[in-house]
Amino acid sequence: MRGAFVIAGRDLRGLFVSPLFYILTGICAIVWSFQFYFLVNQFVSQSMMQMMQQGQNGEGLNLHFTVMFRHISTVNLMMIFAVAALTMRLFTEEKRQRTFDLLLTSPVTASHIVIGKLIAGTLTAWALIAVSLLYPISMAFFGKLEWGPLIASYIGLMLMAALYVSVGMFASSLTENNVLAVVMGLIFNVMIWFLGVMGEVAESATQRAISDHINISTHFMSFLKGQPSLAAIVFFLSVIGLFTFLTQRVVESARWR
Repeated sequence: MRGAFVIAGRDLRGLFVSPLFYILTGICAIVWSFQFYFLVNQFVSQSMMQMMQQGQNGEGLNLHFTVMFRHISTVNLMMIFAVAALTMRLFTEEKRQRTFDLLLTSPVTASHIVIGKLIAGTLTAWALIAVSLLYPISMAFFGKLEWGPLIASYIGLMLMAALYVSVGMFASSLTENNVLAVVMGLIFNVMIWFLGVMGEVAESATQRAISDHINISTHFMSFLKGQPSLAAIVFFLSVIGLFTFLTQRVVESARWR
């Protein structure tokens, strides 16, 4: 695994010094800032209105589901695009600079190459998620946070980001064109989200059960509710493993061309 960590360190440095990473971070921070400000103002207004209607003994609004839930949902949506843009460099840049052939002839296996790039891409995506975490944490100075659901939600978000990285890495391994890699990554990610929709039109109970099992929205929602299930964790790890394996086969096939 030493080779994988060497590749991960090299790619991680390349991603963090890339202007693209800071451009994406800036765009995400701007969007999250405006949206979070709007959500907090809306929460305060609705809370005051509810207190006036119910009096001091009113239960009040749930901060997690009123603000954090919607914030994390927006973060997840933006990560689909941000990760697709970041991961396009993992293989296409190697091919454009003609360093991919050198990488294939180096004393590392295809598995080490893919795992190293997966680690680098995932850590970079998690750095973006860490920026989004600053907003909920800031609320701790003004109110009481539900740390359990918040931590569970961000664990789910981290798994989602790793899934997006594995998909984007696979798309990047298929082409030398950066734009095409981004487009394919977005298409693959959107397809994964819409797989569960088939359950709504399925006729048999078996088809509905299969569709429910591969419904990424249902699995992600369990984390947002603060009730992550073992099935959800296994689902995310399975999809990440599948696209990592597919990428490994693409890299391995290139070694023998």
